[in-house]
Amino acid sequence: MNKNVIYKGYNAYKILNEIYVHNFQNSDGSINQRVLGMYVHYLGGDHCLQQGNKFLICETIEDAVIV
Repeated sequence: MNKNVIYKGYNAYKILNEIYVHNFQNSDGSINQRVLGMYVHYLGGDHCLQQGNKFLICETIEDAVIV
């Protein structure tokens, strides 16, 4: 099993980076969605999952197509 892949529901995601949640928190404790979205886009990801006190920046692994 590859450590850089996580399964959520019926989808598989390749983990591009892990980063602590506190890096994206505003002074009131809420998450700054805009900055988080820009960071995900910068890394080339298309999905963000939270696991404990970390965000997992992920890229969706597409299903195989049989030709």
